[in-house]
Amino acid sequence: MFEDKETCCFMQLVKRFIDDEMLYLLPVKEHQKTQLSKILLGYYDDEYVYIIPEVLITYSNLLLRQHYLKNFNMRKILQNLFALNLIKVHWVLTCEVRYRPEKRDGNTRKRYITFIRKEVKNKFKEDLISWTELNL
Repeated sequence: MFEDKETCCFMQLVKRFIDDEMLYLLPVKEHQKTQLSKILLGYYDDEYVYIIPEVLITYSNLLLRQHYLKNFNMRKILQNLFALNLIKVHWVLTCEVRYRPEKRDGNTRKRYITFIRKEVKNKFKEDLISWTELNL
């Protein structure tokens, strides 16, 4: 599936967090309907799943530390996901890639790790994230 074990582990954690009952995703159009008893993981629409980087990275690193493992190299993981066309990126004028493009959330703009739903579904039909079963 992945040549890089760190990227594979990261994607398994993404699946785990999406399945976790303490974390939740909201439709983009319902961004104001937050739940106080749960932690917002991100948003989704028909084309993308927008994951809040701070939540994903914090929980990932927390789990890794609990198992005495080092933190993820997020730049490397995001580069791998981009190379596999699994995430949306933004090109800046200096020809650099921004792996966490901005998205308007109500009146504010925030950065998200933006997964391309169609590509994730195609690459991981049954192995990893069953995005079709998420009722997204």
